[in-house]
Amino acid sequence: MNKTVTINIAGLVFHIDEDAYNKLDSYINAVRKSIEQESEDEIIADIESRIAELFSERIDPQSGVIRMNNVDEIIDIMGKPEDYIIEDEPLRANNFNTNTKGYKKIYRDGEKRILGGVCSGLAHYFNIDPVWMRIIFLLLLFLYGTSMLIYFILWIIIPKARSVSEILEMKGEPVNISNIEKQFREGVSASYQTLKNNGKSAADVIRKIFGIILIVLSVISIFGSFFAPIAFNAQREFIFNNIVTYNEAQTGIPFWGLNLSLFLTSCIPFVVLLLCGIKILKPKTKHIGLVSAILGFIWLVAVFIFSYVMINLNLEKEKIESLFEENFETKISKADIILNNNDTLNVIFQRDPRIFTINDSISGSFKYSEVDDINVEILESTTGNTFIEIEEKFFNDKKITFTGYGLTKHNVKIEQSKNSNTLNYNYSIKSDTLVLSNAILTTLNDFTEDSKVNIKLYITPNQTLKINGKDYYNFVGGSYLEPGFNYYKFNNGILENTNDTIN
Repeated sequence: MNKTVTINIAGLVFHIDEDAYNKLDSYINAVRKSIEQESEDEIIADIESRIAELFSERIDPQSGVIRMNNVDEIIDIMGKPEDYIIEDEPLRANNFNTNTKGYKKIYRDGEKRILGGVCSGLAHYFNIDPVWMRIIFLLLLFLYGTSMLIYFILWIIIPKARSVSEILEMKGEPVNISNIEKQFREGVSASYQTLKNNGKSAADVIRKIFGIILIVLSVISIFGSFFAPIAFNAQREFIFNNIVTYNEAQTGIPFWGLNLSLFLTSCIPFVVLLLCGIKILKPKTKHIGLVSAILGFIWLVAVFIFSYVMINLNLEKEKIESLFEENFETKISKADIILNNNDTLNVIFQRDPRIFTINDSISGSFKYSEVDDINVEILESTTGNTFIEIEEKFFNDKKITFTGYGLTKHNVKIEQSKNSNTLNYNYSIKSDTLVLSNAILTTLNDFTEDSKVNIKLYITPNQTLKINGKDYYNFVGGSYLEPGFNYYKFNNGILENTNDTIN
């Protein structure tokens, strides 16, 4: 019966025969003497980690005890210590024990990484340059847009090569004493340890820069959110066409509630981004997720309130516009024009003579103003007669008042102002001459942008229309009048300027 000993190697507990233990202990001591003093502890720690890994793979499942044959097999894999008690460095390199072929494992390369070491780690596994692997990921990003997601998934599931043994496995080199010592002599282990301890890796720097940018942009945006209600109120009359105000709309939401909901709608997303930036810089910050969830709920409520109010305001605007439209006064007058032995109709535009009598220029009492909003359309007569049709459309200073809650036709009252007036459009027909006023006479508060005068002048194909361009500068037939007299005539249903023909 062999005596067993319990040992701890790299944090793992094993039961081992006493004879096997003595041989293993002698082996490790021999290895310790064969390596350089300055890297002794680090190398021995990695060698013990590798031995523990190999023991775990070869332990007897029934007895759970490490036997002598297991120790011999480990020594063959790791290399005999006699190979390293040689002072000549080139000779030492030739005496490396390479009787065990290395095998590759996928790790993230922390030494050559730019972000997480995924590309450089995969490059080791497929034995290609890391640059090509990064180019592949960039191409996939632009072509399909999924490589970034794949990269972060691989970053999570692929472990980082931290120990020398893992570095050797990543490179596909045998994990034996010679290679472990070689890694230390080349300074690889030192660089990994430095990266581990100082926290100044490229990923940390990029993460912190991103967090700072996120915080700065969030703070600027939060400050800008304070101006959102101000900008909305400044443009409110323009948005609703100056025909509906918030107090009139009576949505049931106080005015300050509308402004608050607008502010929260624009501000909260940037507050969440600010919290994300803080979390990036200080990962140990607590309750970020809970606060973000609460802010998200408040944001949804604010969006609902603001959307509800805006939808109601737009509906009320449409209703008021329909009420305005229904209460416009539209007058249509028609008059025949008889040309006595003449195929030319003269059209003259002049100031309405009433302007000189209704306004008192001596006392400075100007009640009426001239509004140039007259549209003239020349059409071909299909009846053989020459005539004029005038459509006058006015909204004579009618006042809208609300008599109840909500906006319905029963709760809206439209009253005619006693002092408002827009005079009928003035024109006259004298033989072969048509005299038209070049403006509408209306009180200053009477006229709206929808008020207008549309003139349709019908002439026969054999008649010529003569208009003085100095008197009227609006559109006729889709083009500006030229200076002087302008002549128009229909040719196959198309109104043409015949100045060149007549001149």
